[in-house]
Amino acid sequence: MLAKVLDDTDSYLGYPVPAAVRRRLLRECWEACEPDPERAPDMQAYFDSHPSRCRPFLNDGGIHISIRTYSELIALAKETLGARPRQDVMVMSAAQPASRGDRPLDDQAGDTALALCVALLVMMDIGSHQYSISGSTVLRWDPDETLRHAVNRHFQSQKGILRSENARLGKLFTTRNLDLVGGLNIKWTHNLVDHLRLADDDKTVFIFHSVSFLKFHQTFGQGVFPKGFVEETLRTLALLFPENDSKSRKWTASQIETKQDQQLDPGLAKCGTLRAHERRLEQFSFWHDRLVILKQTFDESSPRTLTQWWNDRRNSVQWYTFWVAIMVFAFTLFFGFVQSVEGGLQVWLAWEARSPDAD
Repeated sequence: MLAKVLDDTDSYLGYPVPAAVRRRLLRECWEACEPDPERAPDMQAYFDSHPSRCRPFLNDGGIHISIRTYSELIALAKETLGARPRQDVMVMSAAQPASRGDRPLDDQAGDTALALCVALLVMMDIGSHQYSISGSTVLRWDPDETLRHAVNRHFQSQKGILRSENARLGKLFTTRNLDLVGGLNIKWTHNLVDHLRLADDDKTVFIFHSVSFLKFHQTFGQGVFPKGFVEETLRTLALLFPENDSKSRKWTASQIETKQDQQLDPGLAKCGTLRAHERRLEQFSFWHDRLVILKQTFDESSPRTLTQWWNDRRNSVQWYTFWVAIMVFAFTLFFGFVQSVEGGLQVWLAWEARSPDAD
């Protein structure tokens, strides 16, 4: 069956998103009508990630999903982002759209469509489909809840639940140091629910990287998010990717360059810098507990390789003591080797000097 011909304001999912479709999606879903170019964040990275994020949902010719075009996605998104509970949204999600013709869909097509809609528009995994990312944290969305209610229930203030002995997050608390000093594996994610979560026996940390998505919502409204949530999430990224730290900037640029398959948002390198009082844990509400746990993990980590020892400047006295000891040990080995060579050379010369007499 030939694909339906679409107009300029529509496009099939899984392909690069045309500019007209981008404007339509932002306008109709988030009411961002022709934003001022001087104020509008760059959404290029956000839309560039759409094709790769859609494709897993479109396997087997798309029989596992009930939507196929951005027009159908937008129609579903309006219901999803509105005041309708999940059970009502599911009725529309499971309906046969025009773009599918009379092709049969499987029983989970509605769930899959809704999951893709939430993944693209809110950047969260609701987990009700076979394409959920393994190990990903799922947002619980009950049948009688609106999406806004589910998101606000999940992201509540965490102040006072966990406490840290040191209430301040120092300048060394950056993603670069979590990697090079703490030995943590950095797992980049498009799932906001996973942000700052530790996994794999505290050896892996998930970091949400879609800065363009967050800055869009900061500029044009909170959408389904609690008040202050978007701003605080951006501050966690400014904390972990300080723009005034040259080593952090270099590390971030390297990650963006070398991990192109993961389509990291270039905005990570332009998150700004937090001042001293802004790095106090009490300034964080929604991400407070995860920051406390991550900080404790980082503080308790100890260098296991020479590279980690070199990068670990958390204790300057310990750092200098270690490297002085290494230098002393290296010089001892060097001079011991020189003395051994010199001794061997003297024995050989003495032997050579006695050889003619023996003859």
